[in-house]
Amino acid sequence: MNTIIAQPGRNAHPDPDAAARQRADRLARVTADQMESALAYLSMIDPEAFEIALTAVTATADEIHEDEDAIPLCRRCGSLVGIFLSRGLQWQHFRGDGVTSGAQEIYDPGHAAAVAWISPDEDPDEL
Repeated sequence: MNTIIAQPGRNAHPDPDAAARQRADRLARVTADQMESALAYLSMIDPEAFEIALTAVTATADEIHEDEDAIPLCRRCGSLVGIFLSRGLQWQHFRGDGVTSGAQEIYDPGHAAAVAWISPDEDPDEL
């Protein structure tokens, strides 16, 4: 005897872990530009969800733990320094947040970067 339904339907109770893994896998494949565009879109269509997501991943100064990565600074002037692959493998001085791709301004202070590493809770003036 054949069933009335010719094609299999969706599972009535899908595995939430599998759905979460699929979203995580998809997120791992996007570029920084695609992620930025997706967040901008989310901020327009659901501002509350955007605020919840951003708050969940944004650390305040009180939430920074000692096991966080050290920050590279120039020993001579105390400015942020980083390596920007589009400009070679040399340390460059920059302004900006140091986290968001493309949100930095690289500048020449008149000296080469002398890299020193400090933890997030150290004072850069103590170099």
